[in-house]
Amino acid sequence: MRIRVLAVTAALAVAGACAHGSTRSDTVSDEVLARVPADQMASVNQGRLDVSRAQDTLGREKLRLEQARKFVDVASNEVTIAKAQLDRDQAAAKAADDTRDQQGATQAQSAMGLARQRQEVAEAHVKAANDLVSYSQERVNAAEAALGLANARLELDKYKAVQASGDKSVADIDGAAIQKKVEDARVALEQERSKVAAAKASASASRSTWVTMRDQLPADQRFGVGGSGSDTAANLSGREETNRTNGQENYDIDTQNTDPNRGRTSNDPNSYDDKELFNLL
Repeated sequence: MRIRVLAVTAALAVAGACAHGSTRSDTVSDEVLARVPADQMASVNQGRLDVSRAQDTLGREKLRLEQARKFVDVASNEVTIAKAQLDRDQAAAKAADDTRDQQGATQAQSAMGLARQRQEVAEAHVKAANDLVSYSQERVNAAEAALGLANARLELDKYKAVQASGDKSVADIDGAAIQKKVEDARVALEQERSKVAAAKASASASRSTWVTMRDQLPADQRFGVGGSGSDTAANLSGREETNRTNGQENYDIDTQNTDPNRGRTSNDPNSYDDKELFNLL
């Protein structure tokens, strides 16, 4: 009878374990890893380097996203300036009509047309800037996914190192679960590739539209990147005197003005390299 009770108890224990899943860990503890001989840690050390690089990439992408958001402030300021000019021109046109000043009315109407064109260009610039933010955010998402894959692979490298060392504690580690995490992370990063590509295409198209519209304005009416020394991005645009940089038309926002400590960053999405985000695939 006693033997039968013990058998039933054991069966219940096994059933309970199955119901609640494996009790093995899906991570390798530092204590277990410390028992692996140093000369068997090459793959783990390489995995740590991959994680470090992925962290650096994520940091750079977050910085680019922060900068892109400043570009929106600059472009939005152009809209504000253009609207204010249009309001002044409309007021001048009304005053000319009231005084029956035909020449003044003609000049005001011409100025209004130019002001509307400037406003349309500024609004196209805002769209381009916002699309650049969306693209930058997708790059951050991809960098986060790449870091997730690097961490998952590092855990697998640790497991394999413990396994190769012959440490008996490997029986307490769920290698299959670790491998699944790697595969899930790889799929997640692969899915980001198409999202990044689509966002880049949209940002490139918006920027091309803005550049084309901007070039249709008279050279002395194009918004440039104005004045250094200001603390806010909102004060850095809407001035005509800085449309050219080193003899070239200035299509990039001068980040040396928006943030002198960060250097220059192009607002052209075509200058960004997407391949670096997917090196781990």
